[in-house]
Amino acid sequence: MVPVQLTADLEEELNRILEHMKLPHPLMKESGINIFQFGIPMEKTKEDSKKKFPYVLVAPQEGGIQGGQEPQKVSVQLLIGVYDDDLHNQGKKHVMNIINDICERFSEDPALKGRYYADEEIKWVVDTEEEYPYHYGAVWLVFNVPAFRRESEYA
Repeated sequence: MVPVQLTADLEEELNRILEHMKLPHPLMKESGINIFQFGIPMEKTKEDSKKKFPYVLVAPQEGGIQGGQEPQKVSVQLLIGVYDDDLHNQGKKHVMNIINDICERFSEDPALKGRYYADEEIKWVVDTEEEYPYHYGAVWLVFNVPAFRRESEYA
């Protein structure tokens, strides 16, 4: 249950740190960033496929418990999708700005809600494939979260 709560808390934090951004949207002039957990909503129509942009998807990837008094490690991938149909084709700048804000936040203060803390190493990538007007990137973070403990030292 803790990784599920981490995902919800991370969504809340991303909404806070990215709320200042207004980016191009395929159905209107601009929009704030949508934050999704675990998966992007299913699309029923072609218009639905455009509604999700811009977005960050919070996707826990893997975790592990070492045992003893060590915290559980949870690897989280933040997938970024941006729409920008400007003919100057600079949508990857928007992706980089999102990546920068996320990296800056967790580099300066790795604690999240006083329950989790991010490792110092942060990885990111910008998709090099040309998929104009769609632009993508990702950030990988590893969080230390409370782990389960044995109830008895004899168990």
